[in-house]
Amino acid sequence: MGALKFSSLSEQVYAYLRTEMINGNLTPGSTINIGEIASELGISKTPLRDALIHLELEGFVTIIPRRGVLVNELKISDVKNAYEAVGLIEAFIVEKGIEHITSSHIQELQKLNEIMIKDIQNNDFSRIFETNLEFHSVYVDSSDNELLQKFILPIKHRLYDFPRHNFIPEWEMRNCEEHRQFIEQLKKGNGKEAGSILRDKHWSYEYQKDFIYAFYKKNVKMPD
Repeated sequence: MGALKFSSLSEQVYAYLRTEMINGNLTPGSTINIGEIASELGISKTPLRDALIHLELEGFVTIIPRRGVLVNELKISDVKNAYEAVGLIEAFIVEKGIEHITSSHIQELQKLNEIMIKDIQNNDFSRIFETNLEFHSVYVDSSDNELLQKFILPIKHRLYDFPRHNFIPEWEMRNCEEHRQFIEQLKKGNGKEAGSILRDKHWSYEYQKDFIYAFYKKNVKMPD
């Protein structure tokens, strides 16, 4: 990795560290050596510390004074809390802002859902998370509440922070079917029912629990 040459170094260092997590180079329970990374990137420790503070606020790391930086493990309780939070926020956005969701938004949702279905049928999961995030961003970004938009994305990233290889096609297809049901309610202008699908089914920890346990069992700290 060469030296970073960007105007906003802390943001670029943040993106670099997140990429290292996604690629499996920074794993849960490992420590981050500030001096080594600063040297590798050719930067001072200040933008690196700023990036680490950002990551700590989002729950990715814990800064331990005079001891270093620990990459946090994801617990099943974290997954549960994330699902509940995302479900509530997305449902609120759709129910309160249904008038902001236009036919072009719906067309984009249909296109992305079709891409996901085809990828699953082809057993290609290389972009499934990115496409899914893009799907949900279509209607989240239609909201005029920028605070909610900024709040929700780190929670989703926390769910997908480390590499996953135990894809469950049955679960992915069921998610796409829930997407389809959600889109149908949007076409009807029924924000309340569309929100219910998100809150009570798609992002419901209890409804998705069996698949959640199967998906995260190798990478998440489970209850004793």
